[in-house]
Amino acid sequence: EHCEINTDVLGVFTADPRLVPNARKLEVVSFEEMLEMAASGAAVMATRSIEVARSHNVRLHVRSSFGEDAGTWIREEDETLLEKALISAVVHQRQETVYRVSGTTPARLFAELARASVNVDTIVQTSDEIVFSAPVEDRRDAARTLDGLGVEWSARDDLGKVSLVGAGMKSHPGVAAKTFATLEAAGIEAPIVSTSPIKIACHVASTDVDRAVQALHEAFELA
Repeated sequence: EHCEINTDVLGVFTADPRLVPNARKLEVVSFEEMLEMAASGAAVMATRSIEVARSHNVRLHVRSSFGEDAGTWIREEDETLLEKALISAVVHQRQETVYRVSGTTPARLFAELARASVNVDTIVQTSDEIVFSAPVEDRRDAARTLDGLGVEWSARDDLGKVSLVGAGMKSHPGVAAKTFATLEAAGIEAPIVSTSPIKIACHVASTDVDRAVQALHEAFELA
């Protein structure tokens, strides 16, 4: 059982072809990978559609409405997917606001942000502060919430996010090291980095997003 998703693109690519002309169309990705990609900036599909398909174990076939060529299959993860390429794709968001907050607890902070419908993404906590990111369109609600909490806070609006996504990370060490080395060689600073079992997300200057995507795509030989 599967569902055909007809769009204006040929399928899911290893990067945005507008930034990386030699980006490659993926034959298959897992639901988990596609959810991470969608949440990290890939605009091919909405996260809710992927969640519904996964919950009912319905395979998705994303393909172009303007041709008969095969697109990209999105399905449940299995051993064949785990054994494929280390990284499936490099995805990006051009701009995302990053906040640094002190003087409150995570429970109180994120409860109030949720109440204000602020869509929190990356979260990093240290002994001194809580760092989180949110879409730029949530800036006003986030600022109002933080002011209402009476906390000390600052925000950066000049950052974007570049994420490496791939189920192969689960069984292959060294992805983070290669990521940092690649960005350093390109002269790109990543002040905030977060990870999950299948994703490494780096916040970089918005002006460096394109170069970061291109450098990482080349370094991990995704073409």
